[in-house]
Amino acid sequence: MGLRNTAAAAACVLAAAVGVPLLVWQLGRAAKSIGSGERWLSKVAVGSYALTLGSLPTDLQTRGTAIPKQSSIVGRLTPFTARNYTTLDIFCAPEEVQTKAGREIPTPLPSEEVLGALPYINDENAADGLITRYTFIDGDSEQFFTLPGGSQVRNCTDYASSFLLDMAAEGVSIESTPDEPLVLIYHTHATESFERTVRESYDSAFSCKTTEREMNIVSVGDELCKALEESGVSCLHDTLVHDYPSYDAAYDSSRETVSALLEEYPSIKIVLDIHRDGIERDTGERLAPYCEIGGRGAAQIMIISCVGDENGDVPRHLENFKFACALQEQIDSDYPELCRPMLFDYRFYNQDLSDGALLIEVGSQANSIDEVRFTGKLLGEEIGKLVNGR
Repeated sequence: MGLRNTAAAAACVLAAAVGVPLLVWQLGRAAKSIGSGERWLSKVAVGSYALTLGSLPTDLQTRGTAIPKQSSIVGRLTPFTARNYTTLDIFCAPEEVQTKAGREIPTPLPSEEVLGALPYINDENAADGLITRYTFIDGDSEQFFTLPGGSQVRNCTDYASSFLLDMAAEGVSIESTPDEPLVLIYHTHATESFERTVRESYDSAFSCKTTEREMNIVSVGDELCKALEESGVSCLHDTLVHDYPSYDAAYDSSRETVSALLEEYPSIKIVLDIHRDGIERDTGERLAPYCEIGGRGAAQIMIISCVGDENGDVPRHLENFKFACALQEQIDSDYPELCRPMLFDYRFYNQDLSDGALLIEVGSQANSIDEVRFTGKLLGEEIGKLVNGR
């Protein structure tokens, strides 16, 4: 009887040791997915999960875990070596997460109708964590290869880099229809926002999301589209807010919108989902991808081209990849520091909808709104040059 009681007690202890951390982790994921300010819950959950089971769940690992230890990324602006940072810390940010809603998709709301839903409340005097401006440069591991023009691709797929280099060399041909839109700009996560000014610290109480258009990623799209039109390239700008009130359903919502627009405007050949990155270390320090162009601060961008994953297949992903390389090379020819290495990876992001579909990260939550708007303008000009053959 005593042995049986001892065994039962041991079983209860084991169940609690595994079950409680898993429960906390699930709660943390929920808190993170809805963009709440309770980030401590996610952090506690991740730590509890790792302590109990020995490693992080796959969907909470960053996209750079495959970088060999001998790799190095050197900052041109800040001496990171004295701070004991690793390549993984410096180069990578949490992966852009795509989820399936599993329920009815809410109707997206026009940006002007939800301006006050998530107000921009960001205390300029708060100093809860450090902001560091950082220029990301080329990688030197086997994952990276260099395009003929000098820009880099980070290949996280099973494709041989030599094969991808040959594909990129084929180039692209973009045919436009007079007086019809060629480019579609949209924002799956329209509420992603930025700092109001260039600053050295941030307010941790601010969620880095707002429906106020002048302070979120939609304003970057405004600058991009304005530059396209000035370059003679007709475009559409979808300003619907797909990530409010439901963040989890955002990709399903934007997919419905983009599909309808492509059906209505078959002339569209380039489909760009414009986001901002989120780069924050375990220490709480945030990195702002940054470079200077003509004496003015600009936010670096990262182009992401997808092969497909559990969310869906991208049957013509090599066509998207060739377009991504052409755009990367075009930008790099004028502004060698504006682009971080392009990412080619097993992801989805609805890139099956068009041969010219890409996701572009413009800066991070630590960049100023002026920096990202300036980058939006430059990006529009460069797309115009690519379309017009310079």
